[in-house]
Formats: sequence, C-alpha cells, structure tokens
Amino acid sequence: MNKIKEQLNRIIPEEYIIADADMSAYTSFKAGGKAALLVEPQTTEELVATLNTLKELDAEYLVLGNGTNILVRDEGYPGVIVKIGKAFNYVRHYGNTLVCGAGALLSVVAKVAAASSLTGFEFASGIPGSMGGAVFMNAGAYGGEIKNILKQAKIISKDSGEIRDVTAEELEMSYRHTKLHETGDIVVEATIELEEGDEEEIRAQMNELAARRNSKQPVQYPSAGSFFKRPEGHFAGKLIEDAGCKGLCVGGAEVSTLHSGFIINRGGATATDILRLMDIVRACVYEQFGVLLEPEVRIIGGDGSEKESEFLTDAEMKGDQELTVDDFEMIYDLHTHTKYSHGEGTVEDNVRVAVDKKLEFIAISDHGPGHLFYGVNRNDFPNMKTDIEKMNVKFPKTNVKMSVEANTVYEGNGLDIKPEEFAEFDFVIAGFHFGLFGCGSIRNWLWSHGIKLGEESLKAKNTKMIVDSLRKNDLAILTHPGDKGPFDIEEIAHVCVETDTLMEINCRHCHLTTEEIKIAAAIPEVKFIISSDAHTPDAVGTFKPGLQRALDAGLDPARIVNIRRISKTGKDR
Repeated sequence: MNKIKEQLNRIIPEEYIIADADMSAYTSFKAGGKAALLVEPQTTEELVATLNTLKELDAEYLVLGNGTNILVRDEGYPGVIVKIGKAFNYVRHYGNTLVCGAGALLSVVAKVAAASSLTGFEFASGIPGSMGGAVFMNAGAYGGEIKNILKQAKIISKDSGEIRDVTAEELEMSYRHTKLHETGDIVVEATIELEEGDEEEIRAQMNELAARRNSKQPVQYPSAGSFFKRPEGHFAGKLIEDAGCKGLCVGGAEVSTLHSGFIINRGGATATDILRLMDIVRACVYEQFGVLLEPEVRIIGGDGSEKESEFLTDAEMKGDQELTVDDFEMIYDLHTHTKYSHGEGTVEDNVRVAVDKKLEFIAISDHGPGHLFYGVNRNDFPNMKTDIEKMNVKFPKTNVKMSVEANTVYEGNGLDIKPEEFAEFDFVIAGFHFGLFGCGSIRNWLWSHGIKLGEESLKAKNTKMIVDSLRKNDLAILTHPGDKGPFDIEEIAHVCVETDTLMEINCRHCHLTTEEIKIAAAIPEVKFIISSDAHTPDAVGTFKPGLQRALDAGLDPARIVNIRRISKTGKDR
C-alpha cells in the first residue's frame, strides 16, 4: 500500500490522500470498518490518472460518491476508495437540460431544477445520494427513475481510461441496475432532460413528497434508504413486517418501526450488526413466504471483494442446520394487543390467528389505563371479559386469557393497575413505557434519543422502579426489560427469580437484546418467555426473531417456557 500511496501522491495533493480511512465517516450508515487508503481526485484529469495508476499497479479499488448506498464490513476494505471530489459537485442549466457532475447531490439538482422551472426531477428530490450513484443504480422513488430523464452520461472506461458519452439505452438501465455494475466504468457527469413547468407547482410537489417521506421513513436515523430491492410481485417492507421482523434489533441495528423496508443505525451499530440483522430478516421472510430478498445496498470489504454478504445459503434458509429457529414452535403467546388499546384488530381477530397457528393459549393484554395516549379504558374491562368468554366458547381448543400490560411507575404499588383490579384478570404482565406521569418519561425519552445526562442516576431510579413493581405485585411477565431507558439487567434478573417472574424476549422491540439475554442467563434460575407483542392480528404467534436473539446469546432453549423443539414431522422431540 505504501507504493500505491507514493504513486498516487504524484497525481493528487497529499491532503487528499488518507490512510486507514474510517468509512463510517463517509457512509450514510455511520458504521463500518476502515479502508486501507482513500483518495479524492479534484479534477477529471486527476480521476483518470488515478484510475490508470491503480490499474497499472493491479490495485483493488472502489469509486465512492456520497456513500448513501454502501456498507463496509467491520474487517475493513483492503483496497483504495476513490471518492468523487468536490470539483464534481456542479449543476449547469442549459434550456430544458441540466448537466450535473457525478458528485452533485440529488437534493441540490432538484433545487436547481425548481429554480429553473423544470419539472420531472421532483421524485428524486429526497433521495440522499449523488448523481453518479443515482445513474449507477438507476435510482428511483415515487414512480420515477433516473433512466426516464437521463439523456446521456459521461463515463470513464475502467479498461482503457477513455472518456466517452453513453445513452440510457446503452447503459441497459433496469430496476436498481445498470450495465456499469458489470463493466466497472465510472460516471463523471450526467445530462438530464426535463420539461418546462411552474416553479411554484414544482416546489409544492417537492414539499409534498418531503412531507410524505418524513412521515413514513426514519429519516432521523442513519441508514442506506430502502435496504432491499423490491421483489417481483411484492413490497419488501410489507413482507418484512408480515414476517414479524418490524422493530427487530441486533446490537444497534434495527428494522425500523416506521418503515420495515429500512434497516437503521439507532446508535453504535456495527456493520456486523447490520449484516446479521439483514440475514435474520431474509431468513424469516424466506421461511414464511418463500421470497428471497436481495439487498439494494452494496456491501464490500473483508476479503477485498464486493459480494452480497455472509448470506445464509438456500439450505440454511430452509432450516437444514441444527438448532435454528425452524427447529422450534411456539406453544402460547401471552402478550397481544387489540383495539381496546392501540392494536389494530379485535379480540376475535387475534384469536383466529392463534387458532390458525395452533397455539394452545393466547392472552389479550392491552396497555394499562394510566397511559395517556393508548391506555385501555377501565370501563372496557367488562366488555373485554365478555369478548374473551365468547372466544373460549367459539374456539374451545385454544384457551383465551384476559390480561393487561400494566405500566410501571415510581409511586404507590409501582403500577397503573390498582391492587383491587388484579382480580379482573387471569394474570398481569407489566413493563416500562413512555407516556405516563410519574415514571421519568421525559428523561428516559431524552436518554433514548442520545441526550444521556445523569445516566447513572437515571439507571438507578429506573431499576428501583422495576424492582419495586416486581416486589409489590404478583406479575407473571416483565415485558421487554431494558427498553426505552437505562436499566441494571442483572439486578432485575435476580429479583425476577425472587418473585418468580418471567423475563420477556420481545419480538416487536429489541429487548431483551442478545447482550441482555447473556447477562440474565448467567443467573441459572432465570426463566424466559418469548412474546410477539402483536399490535396487528397477523403478528400473533411471532417468535422466531426473539428466538434467534436467544440462540445468538447461547441461551439453552429449554429455559424459554413457551417454545418447544419439533421434529421434521411436527411431533415433539
């Protein structure tokens, strides 16, 4: 690498050559390993000379734009990252066309188009990438694609170093793909052809699309946009949500609860976290729907080559290995929500899914009445009980229980359920949530959003709140312990043993996390339960995301009370 650096330094000023470049600083995921070398040519001539030099030295390299669609493995990239420099950020207006440098951000191009009263680029105004990357991937959104407006692109041939113009047809542009993926040729400029329009209407359309994007996409978190390509005949986000993966976490990586098509970095995620979560999501979707999701994100590094990832093989997807989630089934699901709080289905809707999945028990456990936004109305307790009694008559093979997910608070008996109300339920489960008075909602919300002042005192107060709630009440399950604030999981686990309370591995939230399961599992007497925390009927009975975290933590599945291992014929082992 020293020889390569020395040769490149003859072409590019030293300040534009960085050794051991931390790629988390150059990619929108804000995660990933280091590149052996990063260079940033400032002119077309420097770029051509750089590429020719790398070819002569037979060096591994990758051209990087704005870094919005790439993930570098934690092991790093052993080659050279050639970053398109600021000199390529231009946008020039000529009649109905815009000539854009490869480094021009799509948001900037959209603003120039609007200011020039040119319509047709509104769809791309919110795509967080550069023009070079947009051409390379044939980027698109809201029904529009780059191929529909691209007049021509100026490229540098990877083989000859020749600069030439090509049309959209010559690039063989299709869904999230162009011929450039195979040739390795580099886009340095793109000319797009638009139509005359009304500036006010164009800006209104851009604002409308921005509002839609901000309301439906997790734009406040680092991500690479939609992680998976749209499979033919399906929507990736819907498949992922229907597979029960919405909100699933691995380390700091999460399947967004706002849009399941996004994998986000909630804070501190590694590339390994993101890739592991990707594989779990693919496995769950494949297992349930037979659809193999393909990533839209480019994943590089490790061995220096670009490949899809450490994907599970087709055989692994089908559960041919020992002790995968496919070796188990759920016996009962004791944490589901209905329209009585903020679920989307009725009691019967949830029960029907439980019957279809052959669960022996299901509990309706809507949120406690103290929650300001979606707590169950105390006056509805008799109606809930009536609905449940009807279900037990209608579906005698599935036992339907009445529960409530009480909310923990600092004062009184530590819950928003009164001691005398326990008799209303077959059992009570409880956990910490925002949206109540007397539980530190604001401080914990700020903590969970990165404002971690007074973390230790908050952790102590939260832990005491949970411990007091456990000791003052007869709780069957502590729901998603560790979620929404700092907690001492080890202390809480000891008290769960003391009070004979199950610790929940929640499939909707990311807690217990893999690391939290390891901490709790170190106490041999702790018992666990997996819950779907279903807020839609189709999520009832979901257990595989939680079980995967447990297996990753090395937890003996025998310590999870509501799953059992099955044979290939479906009989108990």
